[in-house]
Amino acid sequence: MTEISNIPSLASIALEYGTIQQEQYRQITALYTLRQKQKPLPDYADLLLGQGFATQYQIELLQLIQEYHIIKHLGEKFGKIAVAKGFATHEDVRKAMEHQKSEFRRAKVKILIGDILEAAGVITPEQKQQILKEQTFLEHQSNQIYSSAHHKTSGQDQKNKTLPLLSEYEQQFLQIKALDREFAAAVIEKKLATQLDVAIAGKAQEEAFEAGHSLKHLGNIMVDMGMLTQAEKQMVLLEQNRLQHNDRESFSSHIQVQISQDKTEASVIIAKEDMAATSLEALKQALASSGITHGIYPDPLLQTHLAIQDLQFIAAKTDFSTDLLQHTQAKCFLETELTDSGEKRKGQVLMTQTSGPDTYLKTDVFGKKSHQNRGTDFTFHCGKNTRPARDGLGVVAAKTGVPGLSVERKLFVHPKISVLEDADLRYGPLEPYADLSISGILYGAYPVTAGHITAREIRDAEIDAVKDITVAVGITDTIIRTQGDIYARYLHNCRIETFGNIYIKNEIIDSVIHCSGKVDAGQCRVVSSDIYSTKGVVLRGVGSQRTRSCIIASGAEHHIVMLGRAIQQKILRINEKLDDLKTQHQEQDHMIKKTFQKMVEMKLFHDRAKYKKRILEKEKDKIDTKAANEKNISTLAKNFKKRMENAIIELKELNRKKKDHNTKKDALENEIASLAPVIEKQILSLVQSRCAVYEWARSRKNICTITVSGKAFQGTEFRGIFCAKVLASDMEKFSVVEQQQQHGHKITLKPLQGNRM
Repeated sequence: MTEISNIPSLASIALEYGTIQQEQYRQITALYTLRQKQKPLPDYADLLLGQGFATQYQIELLQLIQEYHIIKHLGEKFGKIAVAKGFATHEDVRKAMEHQKSEFRRAKVKILIGDILEAAGVITPEQKQQILKEQTFLEHQSNQIYSSAHHKTSGQDQKNKTLPLLSEYEQQFLQIKALDREFAAAVIEKKLATQLDVAIAGKAQEEAFEAGHSLKHLGNIMVDMGMLTQAEKQMVLLEQNRLQHNDRESFSSHIQVQISQDKTEASVIIAKEDMAATSLEALKQALASSGITHGIYPDPLLQTHLAIQDLQFIAAKTDFSTDLLQHTQAKCFLETELTDSGEKRKGQVLMTQTSGPDTYLKTDVFGKKSHQNRGTDFTFHCGKNTRPARDGLGVVAAKTGVPGLSVERKLFVHPKISVLEDADLRYGPLEPYADLSISGILYGAYPVTAGHITAREIRDAEIDAVKDITVAVGITDTIIRTQGDIYARYLHNCRIETFGNIYIKNEIIDSVIHCSGKVDAGQCRVVSSDIYSTKGVVLRGVGSQRTRSCIIASGAEHHIVMLGRAIQQKILRINEKLDDLKTQHQEQDHMIKKTFQKMVEMKLFHDRAKYKKRILEKEKDKIDTKAANEKNISTLAKNFKKRMENAIIELKELNRKKKDHNTKKDALENEIASLAPVIEKQILSLVQSRCAVYEWARSRKNICTITVSGKAFQGTEFRGIFCAKVLASDMEKFSVVEQQQQHGHKITLKPLQGNRM
């Protein structure tokens, strides 16, 4: 029966639309063949359901496709009879078949060809009935076809590839359900969720699809319903290598990895709309997919970038400081040849090195070693009050003062300044980067740059220090960036960024702290403030009933990451001036070309006027014209002469403008040429500082511990590196620890020893 071979079986349709895989197709057809001798005859729908290869809703979709093939088959027979009898043309039948297919795709409506031809006025109802009478045997045969299509498989199944397309929405659903079977099995096997959870999520998935609301993978629905965490979902997907099946579900496909030209740095770029779905696992998978194995920054650094939603940042960098130290034999002399007061005298050596080889071995982010030029990689840089040695192979003190080395590997010399009263910077700045010893209060209208600062109190200041800041009373309304420790009784309305530790005795109010060290304030009360520390936090009490809730974080790298972001903003600002000059240069170049084009057009206009004037003059000389005609020709000639004169004037003005634009363009080129090296040097210094800061952070261990010896009020948020917890009620005397579990991290609250919660 050739008709039967034209109708694909339910199994072949399921294979074509991705509901089952090739191996499952072979399994289901083999099972069908084994059961053919049994009664009742086997049914593909029952077999697919029984083997768990498809859901009832998927079976219904597949049966709709099969029924369409049956109707299409009958319609072709009907059309042949209609054409043979002369009731319709081949074009009429073709259009009717197209309409039948489009209606099925649009609304799954199965319309007979006869009804379509009758509605279009191609055939009459009597003609339709006449054709149907001749097709009676086909109607009987169609029942056999439909039955056989359900109970038999044809050798033509796999050759039949001309199936009617479902909508993209429905096709994706069939494929998603097939992939989700594996996902559900893995989730149950790992005991991340129960079989009931999977069934509930699957029901919600089908209901949402039928209603046309959404098309989601089972994992996303389970995350939305709180049955799984995002990390658990991604872990299962990674193990199943789902990246090869569905680009939309690929949790690293939206992360773009950019490699620097020298292959020593890898940056990642994340689309804003994909930021919420990006995890640390996805980021590391993207790096691994790009072949990056060396120089990857520690998890706390990468996770902090994601937590503050950085869309672009450096994820891997190979540093060559150690190699350079060995090759150049660099040595520091900060602790030698000091005076009784601990100072280095002007002209004394702070650091020496040898020239070293021009090339040395570098390991790039791919783990490959190659000989590279020394280039612009340095171990130490000159800070304030220092200068390069005459031979260029060292650094010497440019002033007498206390030497110091910053985290950015900059060498400083800090002169000592003592102020026996208040230091009111509203009337002028102090010497930059000096060690300040102030008996009274430090006020700041001018920014303060210093080494070490000692004062009774600090108010309304903006401070950038290299060493410790020690305050006898407190700090109010102040911004501090320092690389040392901070000591004070209280902080009020301050913003603190420090590489060191913070020691506060009494209270922290309305302040934000980013600390790469430890916040040690065992007797301190924190109110309406946010504290981000890398080495742990110790507090007496947190929050109050009348102020906003506090955020206390430990273990993450907020200070380093925010500093890196600030450096990047400085680089962009430095580039702005050069970019503006380049834009102006392009504008002048455009104006030159535009003016030259106008000059060309004006020259053509002048030449045409000159040519016509010459023609008129020749005509006047050739023929004996009447006085009236001669007068007209003279008038026209004068007009063309006037146009020529105007064109010459316009050409001169355009030429003047072109020269002005050329002059401005040349001036801009000179300015760009002189400014570019300066900007390049400034940017290089910032890039090197950022690299040094990140390498400093790489070498340290993060501590995710918070201790509260007193009371913490409801609403206080405690954060670790990967997760957070908000207090649902007031608590006393406890510690907060972030612990790694089998499927992620968890914040745990533990009572302090000798205390019951």
